[in-house]
Amino acid sequence: MTDSTSSDSRLVYTATSEVSGGRSGQAFVGRDRLNVTLRPPQSRTEGADPEELFAAGYASCFLSALQSVARRDNITVGTPQARAHVSLHAEQGGSYHLSVQLQIHLPGTDDATAEALIHAAHATCPYSRAIAGNVQVDLELHSNPLL
Repeated sequence: MTDSTSSDSRLVYTATSEVSGGRSGQAFVGRDRLNVTLRPPQSRTEGADPEELFAAGYASCFLSALQSVARRDNITVGTPQARAHVSLHAEQGGSYHLSVQLQIHLPGTDDATAEALIHAAHATCPYSRAIAGNVQVDLELHSNPLL
């Protein structure tokens, strides 16, 4: 296992999940060991696929980054909403890659301010930084509520 710490960072949190059986298995997520049945994409069985779990994690992390940037810049935002679409793409030769579309709604925030917040959040969000240069991420500001 490699050490990914650097002298200019401090560990804030480590999440742990345990999985058996791959895409058709079970995941035990986090300290509460939330039991999630895993299923392949497009399966009709109850559960979640890894892309759905990634979408939920990315959307929630992105909104937390956005709220942090807004606080830092003394900008008041309503309750932000995000919808993440994580797409799995098959390549010739059997490899796969992901792409992400993040839709964001910031009630009570003018478009210019919202766009600036979204781009600042994208620059600081740990998920965005982790996949930068490897996964295409499209950011979309929506004027209507997503939920």
